[in-house]
Amino acid sequence: MRKKQKIQIELPIDIDSRYKNLYIKKSSYLCPKLYVKEYRNVFVSHEGLCLKNYHLLPYSAFNICTNYDKSFGLKYYRLVLEQYLVSTYGKSLKKINLNENTTYALIHTKWFNYSFWITAALVRLLMLQKTGKNFTLLYPEEWDSIAYVQQTLQAFPNLKYEKIPVGVHVQVKTLLLPEVRPFTACFNGEELQMVSNYFVGKIPDGIKNKTYPKRIFVTRKKAKYRKIANEQEVINLVAKYGFTVIDFDDMTFWEQVAQMQSAECVVQIHGAGMANVVFAKRNTHVLELLHEYKSSSAYRFPYWTACETMGIQYRCMFNKLVGNKDDSIIIRNDLFVDLFVLESHIKQMLNT
Repeated sequence: MRKKQKIQIELPIDIDSRYKNLYIKKSSYLCPKLYVKEYRNVFVSHEGLCLKNYHLLPYSAFNICTNYDKSFGLKYYRLVLEQYLVSTYGKSLKKINLNENTTYALIHTKWFNYSFWITAALVRLLMLQKTGKNFTLLYPEEWDSIAYVQQTLQAFPNLKYEKIPVGVHVQVKTLLLPEVRPFTACFNGEELQMVSNYFVGKIPDGIKNKTYPKRIFVTRKKAKYRKIANEQEVINLVAKYGFTVIDFDDMTFWEQVAQMQSAECVVQIHGAGMANVVFAKRNTHVLELLHEYKSSSAYRFPYWTACETMGIQYRCMFNKLVGNKDDSIIIRNDLFVDLFVLESHIKQMLNT
């Protein structure tokens, strides 16, 4: 029987009563103990889906066949089974049989962006490192063009890897599989703290010794979508309270780590860049700007969960949508921030 820890987290500070029930429903969850498993004769798709004996390996991807969430289990199983059959017996997909005498390891999943890299892939890489075993990391070729991946892996100078061409799948004789959490917001604070401790401890001196602002407003002005429609008004307001505007897109990975270590108060719109809360100190104040949805099922609140499990003082503010109100694409919509409500939150943050 797999050990499971019950995680109970506090509601956001000064939560608006209209949204309280959304958080109460998600304030308690079971977090299973994750292991590094060794498997033999595994088909690994380019996206990190793992098939053995025609079964999708449990805890190899988010939201698959576990007791937590089966929403992607059948979908992913059909996908990886088709990839296996076509690449093995057909000609339209390519498969490589990797060296039988090498032990390979996997840290990526089909769900991949900056947030999943910080809160899942790096957790898995550190799990692998703790085993003390010799392994070669499966490395999708696309990683060559992802700056944060390249910069992060600098912290592992002795890491060996096997670069897999785009669209190519692999057959592995021996696979080390560090398990991934069963659903995206199922955070274990100890695992996130492990990531924080490791990378904060490796900030290059030239970056660590710089001076960073203590109060920051994080803009998404260069992003393709999900921006603040009245951002200049917001910037004018937060400037009155000593906040500096920063854009993570202008910073290296290591600069982002150093900035978050220095921050005392953070105001930021929901997005993958909020995964940087992992590098903040305990009791840092964080205000997340969120969309108002029509359906309560659309809310996930991963950064609330991450903050609470790491001892960060989390607040949230819900904002009106600008543009299409269709829930299916709502996450891409801009939002309009109520300046009066925002100022109230900032005053509360600074007076705590």
